[in-house]
Amino acid sequence: MELSYHYLLLLNHSIYQKKIYEELEELKLSVGQPKIFDFLKDHNGCIQKEIAVGCQIEPASVTSILLTMEKKGFIERRSINDNRRSHYVFLTEEGKKIADLVREAMIRVEEKVLEDFTEEEKKILINLLKKANYNLLGDTFIKEEI
Repeated sequence: MELSYHYLLLLNHSIYQKKIYEELEELKLSVGQPKIFDFLKDHNGCIQKEIAVGCQIEPASVTSILLTMEKKGFIERRSINDNRRSHYVFLTEEGKKIADLVREAMIRVEEKVLEDFTEEEKKILINLLKKANYNLLGDTFIKEEI
């Protein structure tokens, strides 16, 4: 039986996500939080809409996830330059620690995934995944070196 693209991609995603949550089990993060922590690590101080687009999560889901993160003291929302229409999301010191742990877990799982790949195979895989994502998302996907 030949495994289809969609089956392999869904299987890979499920296994990857399970491994990430296993790595972070002691933190008891909810679904969606690792992705947002990882995004905020590189985009600290962004608006909620940027998180939704960057993480490919529905805005309503981002609102719910951020509310939980705020209640736990991982993030804070602030307006900048008295702009009351937009609140910017910042990691707290505790949130930065969690974001570091999330990134480290993601790197460990990624290394496991790619351990038998040559450098050339890694580049090819990354470029093929970028191309597939661009095909699905069009201009909303950041197209770099495809």
